[in-house]
Amino acid sequence: MKYDPNNELTQDEIDNLMEDEFFEYLDTKAEYLKQFTKPLGEYHTKRYVSLAARSSGKELTQKEFDTAKQIGKDGDVINKQRIIDKMNGKALKEPNTHVTNHKTHRSQWFD
Repeated sequence: MKYDPNNELTQDEIDNLMEDEFFEYLDTKAEYLKQFTKPLGEYHTKRYVSLAARSSGKELTQKEFDTAKQIGKDGDVINKQRIIDKMNGKALKEPNTHVTNHKTHRSQWFD
């Protein structure tokens, strides 16, 4: 059973699916929803991991922290590449470096 965003299944229809159809439905829905997400950066990944460990009453180990840090760095690289890909088709505006009538002496500041 494939996921159709224009015609989602109701809860009763989902309950009546066979196990393999149900998992296929979930996989295709997850694949569809992935296009609307972006990965977390390093700051948010570390913060999420530390808050999740604290809320479950566990102590965050250095290995878990380093893993979260690496996942966040990978997310930062992906997000940076998305920005670069968006900007490739667009030219950056040239800043206006020709300023006229600027005040250079302190006595000119007061009119």
